[in-house]
This record gives sequence, C-alpha cells and structure tokens, in this order.
Amino acid sequence: MDNTPPPPDALQPPSLARRLGSAATGTLLGLTQGFGLYLVSSNLSSIQGSLGATAAEASWLLSAYFATAASATLLLTKVRLSMGLRTFTIGSLLIFLAISALHLATDSLVSAVAVRAALGLAAAPLTSLTVFYMMQSLPARFAPFGLLLGFAALQVPGPLARVVATDLLEIGQWHGLFLFDVTLGVLSLAAIHAVPLAPQPRRNAFCRGDLLAFPLYATGLALLCVVLSQGRLHWWTDQPWLGACLALALTCIGLYAMFDLGRDNPMIDLRWLVSPYMLRFVTAVLLSRVVLSEQQVAIVGLMNALGQSNDQMRPLFALASLGTLLGFPLAGLISLRYGPRSLSVISAALVAAAAWMDAGSTAATRPQDLYLSQTLMSVALAGFFSAALQLGFGPVLQDGGKRIVSFLAVFSAAQYLGTLLGSAWINTAVEWRRQFHYQALVQHLAIGDPEVAMRLAQLGGSLARWINDPIARAKQGTALLVQQVNREAVVLAYLDVFQMIAALSVAMFVWLGALAWLNRRRAAATPSSPAAAPLPTTS
Repeated sequence: MDNTPPPPDALQPPSLARRLGSAATGTLLGLTQGFGLYLVSSNLSSIQGSLGATAAEASWLLSAYFATAASATLLLTKVRLSMGLRTFTIGSLLIFLAISALHLATDSLVSAVAVRAALGLAAAPLTSLTVFYMMQSLPARFAPFGLLLGFAALQVPGPLARVVATDLLEIGQWHGLFLFDVTLGVLSLAAIHAVPLAPQPRRNAFCRGDLLAFPLYATGLALLCVVLSQGRLHWWTDQPWLGACLALALTCIGLYAMFDLGRDNPMIDLRWLVSPYMLRFVTAVLLSRVVLSEQQVAIVGLMNALGQSNDQMRPLFALASLGTLLGFPLAGLISLRYGPRSLSVISAALVAAAAWMDAGSTAATRPQDLYLSQTLMSVALAGFFSAALQLGFGPVLQDGGKRIVSFLAVFSAAQYLGTLLGSAWINTAVEWRRQFHYQALVQHLAIGDPEVAMRLAQLGGSLARWINDPIARAKQGTALLVQQVNREAVVLAYLDVFQMIAALSVAMFVWLGALAWLNRRRAAATPSSPAAAPLPTTS
C-alpha cells in the first residue's frame, strides 16, 4: 500500500461533496491534458508565424509530441504501480506544469520541438489520473460510467480547442496558448491537493530486461510517428531519410518483439496481443481513428481551402464539442441496453451518414452547412471510444487485471498511431485526387474557347482599377483563373475523400455487424463467454 497515510476523510464513505470534487478534478485534469495537445495541433499555421518557421518545419511540433507520447503510457503505468498513486499524482503534475511553463520561454523552433517532445511524455499520466478521479466520483457499481466520463473529458478539448484558440492567440500568440494551459495546470495541482485519490496497492513493475526492451519499443514507435507525420509533407518516396526511418522503426520493433518473447516477464504480453480477439480489437481501434479523422483533418482542410479561418469555424466546433460531451452518456445508455458491440455498429453507421452528407459539399459550402454532419460525427466518436473501452477493458478486468499494463500500452499506441495514420491517409488522398482533378479541369480550358475567353476578360476587368497595363491585367487574370481551377480541384478532392470515408465506414458497419451477430450466436450457446461480457462494475 502507498506509504503516505490517507487523510481521515478518505477512510469514510465518500460524501456527495467529495464525489463532486472528484468529478470536477477529473474534468480539470482531462481539459489540461487535452488542451496541451490540441491547442497546438489545431493552430499550427498561426504558431509557425510566431516561430518564424515554414509549415513543414512547424509540423515537427506534432511529430515530437506524438513520438514520445506513443510509448509514454507503458513506461508511466509501470512507474505509477511502483511509486504508488499519490506520489505519482503529485510528481507527474509538477513535471507537467514545469514543462508547460517552459513553452512560455521558447522563441525558436528547435527549443519548441524539444519542449513538445518533453510534454508528450509528461502529459501521459494525466490520462490515467483523469479516469481515476472520474471513477472515484461515482459508486463502485457505476465505475464503467466513470471510465467513460473520464475519457469524455479527454476528448472534448479536441473540437473545443478551435473555439478558444482565437482569443488566446490574440492575447499572446504562441505563448498565449500555453499561458492558458499553465493556468489549468496550476488549478489542477490545487485540486489534487484538495481532493486526493484513495491509495492503491503498489508493486515493483520493472524488470532488469526493461532497460533494453523499452528503448527498442519506444524508438520503434517514435520513428513510426515521425514517418506518418512527415511522410505526406516531404512526400513518401522523395526523401531517402523517410525510408531509413521506417526501416529502422521496423528493425527496432522486431528486435523488441524477439527479446520480449523470450522473457518470463515481458513488458507487453505479445502472445495475448496476437490472439484473434485482440487483433480484431486493435484493427477496429485503428480504423475508427482513421475514419474519425474526417472532422479534424478533412473538414478543417476543406474549410481552409475555401478561405474559412478558425474564427469562422468556432460555432461549428462548439456544436462538435457539445456532440462529444452528450455522446458519451448517450453511448453509455445504448451500451447498457444493447451492448458495446451494437454501439460500435451504430457508430459506424453514423460516420457513414455524416461522411456521405459532407460528400455533397461545394465551393459555396460554409461551416454552418456542416453543423448536422459534424455533430453526428462527434457523437460517433464518443460511441466508438466507449465501445472500444468496454470491449477492451471488460475482458482485461475480468481476468483479474493481469494484463492491464499490456492493454493500456496497446490501446494508447493504437490511438496515437491511428490518429497519425488517419491524417496521413486523408492528406495523401487529397493531394493525389487534387492532381487528378486539376489535370482533368485544365484539359477543358482552351484559350480559344469563348467561355474561357469571357471568364479571363471578367477576371482581368476586375483588376482594371489597380492595373492599367492590359497585358499585365491579362496575365493576372490568367493567374486568377488558375487559382480558381486549383481551388475547384481541391474541393473535388475532398469530396472524393468524404466518399472514401463513407465507403470505409460502410465496410466497418458490415464487419462489426457480422462480429456482433457471431458473438450473439456464441453467447446464446455459451452464456458465460468472457468476450461477450460487459465491462465489470468493479473500480
């Protein structure tokens, strides 16, 4: 047991005030962790100006964060089990606060990338602390709902960051974003002192072999994150160093697997991980993250291409935040009534419907035209996340929690890699389809065509007030026409991507529906099947 003596009130049944305090603390921790990631990822174009960097250079801020965050859950879960929950809670939040404050002193790209890499590691503990506090806020029999509410608090900052970022950037540009996050960190530190977590058993979770296994595992995941985040910007086959990173990543992961499989106490139970159930689970998590990237990547990209800024998209993402917030309780009710497998099927149907609605967009589409589809997409995100948690955590906890470290490591890595994979796939597909549509549109533009000539004359005439030379006006008119053609090609490319996402979601709907049907048949034959069991109600 943690050596720190519990306060007297911790030995008594939690009062209503204490439960409310735990819920408020969990919410605050979730917002702190989420904003630390999403305030940067949703404002790279503004941040690059503050740091004097190009778009490709600024993207390393995300690469650095994901590279360390992908493996941090495994390391820090073991640290928490070894140190005890209370010592870990205070120590991790102090480190997070110190690193967040370092952002206020960074004025160059190199220092900013270093600080982001450190924050990716330091922010990982806040995820588990958020969940612990939410579960502590409810009676033990409602612990599954506390789990869902904890992850809801972690997901809401995604769309909400685009709502609050504009005002923060006006306060202090890059530093303004982290002034807000430091403030949340200070409030979180005060909250965990006011409402401490109940102590938990601690044990030595490290083995001597981890000194070799973890660096191989972490290096492999970090290099994969770099390839996925940088591949589209530098183009996949144009830069030899991308191939070298990918080869080295696969080598490190392969060496780690060979080493860990030969140990009695591996860091991750790889044999359990390659079981059919876990392979289906990880595949479903990755695919759900890919299709859910439509909101943060495809929709934002389309709106930016049409000249819409974060400020103009604030109402859209306010509704998306509300959809996420309401989606988790709704997902819990659906799961309680129909089961988590049916919830995942419904979520896939919602994504397909939302993506199909977005596929009807045009160059005249504005954020207000996407309110319904993106609210549905946010509800689907909550549904997928809730189903994944229940289908994954349920069997793990019913097995006595022996594989909880392995599950948390795999689930976290799948979330981060799935997010990067979704972004890479969407941006690559957009560029590929843009080139296709641009060539197709240009083929129909002939100078001798009366309609083209009239359009060029109109565009050139619109510049007559500023350009007197008719030859210069004609050149500028041609340039404007090329811009319009390119914008139309970009819009058509995004519409193709929306259709691809809808098709992938339909395929997921069929696959998940078939798995749910087969599970019902097995459950009818063997009612005690652990794979079909709901999430246990133990804390």
